[in-house]
Amino acid sequence: MSQSDLALAEWTPIKKQVFRFFFIFFILYIFLTPNDIVPYSYFFHRFYLQPCINLIAWLAKDVVHIAGPATKFINGTTDTAFGYLTILFIFSVALIGSVIWMLVDRPARNYNRLYSALIVILRYYLAITWVAYGSMKIIQLQFPSLTPITLLQTYGNSTPRGLAWTFMGYSAGYNYFIGCTEYIIGLFLFFRKTSTLGSLLAFCAIANIMAFNFCFDVDVKLLSTMLMVMTLFLLSKYRVKLINFFWLNKIAYSEDMPSYSFKKKWKNTTLLIFKFALILYVIFFDLYGDIALAKQNGASINKPLLYGIYNVKTFIRNKDTIIPLTTDTARWNKLIVSSIPGSASVMLMNDSLKYFVFDLDTSKKRIVMHNEKDSLDKYTFSYNKPKADILVIRGKWHNDSLEIKLQKYDLNKFLLVNRSFRWIVDHQVKIKR
Repeated sequence: MSQSDLALAEWTPIKKQVFRFFFIFFILYIFLTPNDIVPYSYFFHRFYLQPCINLIAWLAKDVVHIAGPATKFINGTTDTAFGYLTILFIFSVALIGSVIWMLVDRPARNYNRLYSALIVILRYYLAITWVAYGSMKIIQLQFPSLTPITLLQTYGNSTPRGLAWTFMGYSAGYNYFIGCTEYIIGLFLFFRKTSTLGSLLAFCAIANIMAFNFCFDVDVKLLSTMLMVMTLFLLSKYRVKLINFFWLNKIAYSEDMPSYSFKKKWKNTTLLIFKFALILYVIFFDLYGDIALAKQNGASINKPLLYGIYNVKTFIRNKDTIIPLTTDTARWNKLIVSSIPGSASVMLMNDSLKYFVFDLDTSKKRIVMHNEKDSLDKYTFSYNKPKADILVIRGKWHNDSLEIKLQKYDLNKFLLVNRSFRWIVDHQVKIKR
């Protein structure tokens, strides 16, 4: 069928109605669930997003009679009650809107131009998303490397999401592999000639991500599901070609809709320049931004002076040496200084953790700690290091006078850290439990 025949071909009523629904649905989803990956989209959000949020909250509270946290907007990607209400709102508007559209536009033979425009919008939206998430994995921002806290935490006391993040954060190489794969998918989706391959790869990748999110209770199940729906919509364009190639062993003829262009050359040239400017911006500025973030809180940042795990050797409270009993909920067991500047934790004898903002003044040899949730819960200690691996701190803790001697633990003693890559394994490995 020639391009002119395709342009004149009449769609079935069902096909037209399905298109009307998905056109409204996808456009509303992109606008109402911002995930901050589209360049400068935040500039436009301020003009319309808050009124839409207020409308959804009002409908939830006064029409559907849902109150409480369900009406609280947090962000556009996590699985909050408001996120599900937003999807319900978008679905309802798309359903009603498609019916109204059908009633006022019955004579339309097809929506080839709008369909082509929607395909381009979805391709670029998905491409930008894949490049953004691929970049975060390449720089290892999404899944940070192992920290002292994760090394101490047991499997049983970790959340499913925490376990998954530890698994992903362990291997920089695996992050590079996944990140480069997602990056390449994004690049393929930017261009029409490679969009079929990009969509197929995207389907495989997003299926794995969906399984990961659902099975490990990662709170972006809504986002990954919507990315899958968009990917399937893109693949539906090539459904006959894919069925012929993969199942029927037939020749897979091209099914591309006619590519529309402006009559004036300068408009097409301007559009082409804008396209490549956008692609270059997304490619380079995503990496540039992630590299800048990595310098602030990535794996390569300079560790704080006292970084590491310190085991309590002696704990003197009000001049009395307190023996280490697991029933003691006041005695320290470990001090864990995070790689993130200004963050530390105290593990008590019952293995519970208390998190603190940790300020270190090296000139005055002083440590100031205050509870993350209560800045008034504040403690000041003096410290000294008689040996490289010994730390002694003195100060007031609540109403008690403390003197604590701690010894730094060598992180390389953890099996997860010291086990290196092996090509050949000639013996049975005994798993530590």
